[in-house]
Amino acid sequence: MKVKFNWGTGIFIFISLFLLANAVVIYKSFQQKYDLVEKEYYPQGLEYQKQIDRFANANSLKDSIRIVSELGSVKIIYPLDFKGKDVKGNVIFFRPSDENSDFQDSIKFDTAMVQHIPIEKMVGGKYIAKFYWVTDGKEFAHECSVRVNK
Repeated sequence: MKVKFNWGTGIFIFISLFLLANAVVIYKSFQQKYDLVEKEYYPQGLEYQKQIDRFANANSLKDSIRIVSELGSVKIIYPLDFKGKDVKGNVIFFRPSDENSDFQDSIKFDTAMVQHIPIEKMVGGKYIAKFYWVTDGKEFAHECSVRVNK
C-alpha cells in the first residue's frame, strides 16, 4: 500500500510534531528544580531600609570582612574593629544553585581575628557568605562571594 503525500498529510504531520514538541517541553518544565533565594519576600521587602542601614554600618568600618578559600577550610578574616568587642551574629553560606547546600554558623573568631570553616560542610562551587551581627547596640550586615574548590 502506497501512502499518497498531499497537503492534508503534510499538515497532519506538522501539527503532530508540534504537539509532540509541546508535550516534551511541558514534561521537562515539570521536572525542573527551582530554589527560591528567600521563602517570604514580602516581609523582607518591608524591612529593606533596615537592611540598607545594616550594610551602611558595615561599610563605615575601617576594614571589611575577607574570605579566603584554602586547602581544607575557608578562612574568614574579621576586621580589627571587632577586637575586644562583644560580637554576636552568624554567617550564612548561601549556594545559589542548590538550596540543600546552604548552611549557617555563628561568628566566632580567635585572637588573630580569624575563623576557619571546615570544607567538609560544603560542596564545590560558588557560595555567597552573608554576615549579620550586632555589636555595641548597632546592627551590621556584609555579603561577599567565595569559590570552594574540592
